[in-house]
Amino acid sequence: MSFDPFGDFDTAGYLQNALQLKDPMEVKESEHLSFELSVEDALGYLAKKKPIDYKSVLKVHEILFSDFYHWAGKDRNDLVPHLAVFKGSHDDPWHTVFEHPGSIKRSIDYALELASNKKRFRERPGDVMGQLAFAHPFLDGNGRTILLVFMELCYRSKFAIEWSKTNKDDYLRALSEELRAPFKGHLNNYLKPFVVDIAHRDEWPGMIGGIKGLDGLDKEGITYENLDDPEVQQIYKTYRAQLIDTPPSAK
Repeated sequence: MSFDPFGDFDTAGYLQNALQLKDPMEVKESEHLSFELSVEDALGYLAKKKPIDYKSVLKVHEILFSDFYHWAGKDRNDLVPHLAVFKGSHDDPWHTVFEHPGSIKRSIDYALELASNKKRFRERPGDVMGQLAFAHPFLDGNGRTILLVFMELCYRSKFAIEWSKTNKDDYLRALSEELRAPFKGHLNNYLKPFVVDIAHRDEWPGMIGGIKGLDGLDKEGITYENLDDPEVQQIYKTYRAQLIDTPPSAK
C-alpha cells in the first residue's frame, strides 16, 4: 500500500489514520469497522437530506470515516490539489483516469443532475454510478460513500439494484470499462439485469454489509502524479476531448 500523497507514511501510517497503521490488512479492517459502526447514521442523514447535493456527499464521508481519518469529509481538491490520481501508472494504456481535483464538485453535480431525471436514471443507472466513481472525491472511502449516495438516489427514483446478486469482479471490471470509456453503456449493461422495484431502507445496512469489493477502486493499484507534469496534463486534455465527442444529456 504505497499510496502516500501526504508524504509521511513512515511516521503517520497510511493516509494519517488515527491508529497510525501501515499494514494493508490492518488498515482495511479498521477502516471497514469505522464504516460498519457509522453506516446507519450515514443512511439516516441521507434519508432526511433534501435535496442531495455536493455537501451531502462530503458529509456522508465524514460520518463514515471521521473516527479513522481526521480529514474525512474533505475532498482531494481541499487536501492535495496538486495531485492527479490514477489506477495504474499513467503511462500504461489500460490505466484509469480519475477526475482532476479542481473539477470534482462539477462531476458530482453532474451525476446528481443525471439522477434527477428519474425515468432516464432507471434506464441508465450506470451513467450515474460511473460519473460518481470517476469523480473519486476522496483519498479513500470512495466506493462505500458513493454506494450509499447512489442507493438513496435510486430509492428516490423508486428502484433499487440487487447488489447481493452482483459479482465483485464482474462489477469492478464493468466499472473500470465505464471509467475508461464513459457513457458508452458498459456499466448500464452490467447493472440493468439487477434493477428491481424499490427496496425498504431498513434492509440496507444488512445488504451493504454483504457487498464485497467496495474499496476496489481505492486501494488496488492507485498511483498519483503531479499535475504540473505535461504528460498528465495531456491525459486530461485527451479525456476531455473524448467526453466532448459524445456528451450525455440529463434531459
